[in-house]
Amino acid sequence: MNKALRLWGAPLRISDALRRIEAQSVSSSLPTAPSGFAHRADAGGAAAASDLLTKLAVVLLSSVNAVMWEVYTESRLMAAVWAMIAIGFAVWMKRDAARR
Repeated sequence: MNKALRLWGAPLRISDALRRIEAQSVSSSLPTAPSGFAHRADAGGAAAASDLLTKLAVVLLSSVNAVMWEVYTESRLMAAVWAMIAIGFAVWMKRDAARR
């Protein structure tokens, strides 16, 4: 039945399409972590620069947000929350750089 449908140009079943894709897939040349996945920044180049710039933007914007909460609303709690986010991202960036 399935062969007859293929002869008439009917679409394949999803399982057939997945088997075909898996058979055609080529192994990745990216280095993989011990857990089995490759970190985007491990590839180097534009991906690593993009990750670094994104983290720097988060630190900068969180710091600005902390100052704005303190100055304009005088809410020390929210200023502290945003400051902790900025510090957390800065620590994460430092540890991530030390890991490489």
